[in-house]
Amino acid sequence: MELQGSHHFPVRFDDEVVSDAVRAFVIQRTVREQRMKWGAAVLMVAACLALIIQGNLTLAVLAIVVACFPALFSAIVWRAHSANAFSRYRRMADRRADVTVDAEGFGIASDLGSGNLTWQNVTEIWERPLSFMLFSGSNAFNILPRQTMPAEVQAFLSSRSVRR
Repeated sequence: MELQGSHHFPVRFDDEVVSDAVRAFVIQRTVREQRMKWGAAVLMVAACLALIIQGNLTLAVLAIVVACFPALFSAIVWRAHSANAFSRYRRMADRRADVTVDAEGFGIASDLGSGNLTWQNVTEIWERPLSFMLFSGSNAFNILPRQTMPAEVQAFLSSRSVRR
């Protein structure tokens, strides 16, 4: 689907929109895409239980520590992205921004500054119930709340997105 013309609209970043986006990112990147690590953690828990039965408590403790690594990694990613996103939006005087979307790309302007990104630089678009997440790298994304987004822009982004 092609987007006709340029669309300008205001957006408001509330805690629910930001939390949903960060939660979706963490679950997708650190759980779903890291299934092998979580599988290995389950095997380490099983090994821990076997080592306890054998009476080898030192190796059992080591196994349980290693089994905790995926959860620890997820918690660190959650904390980092949550702190980054919320601190950015809390620095905004009124948590509002003006968004422009056209056939070339999108731009966001707020009291923190402005920036533009072409569609060539958008690597992924995730469609969420409250927003669209536009990625410019595997870990870098912009959140565009849907509440005031024109239907034509939502249809355009939806046609290019992956539901997460």
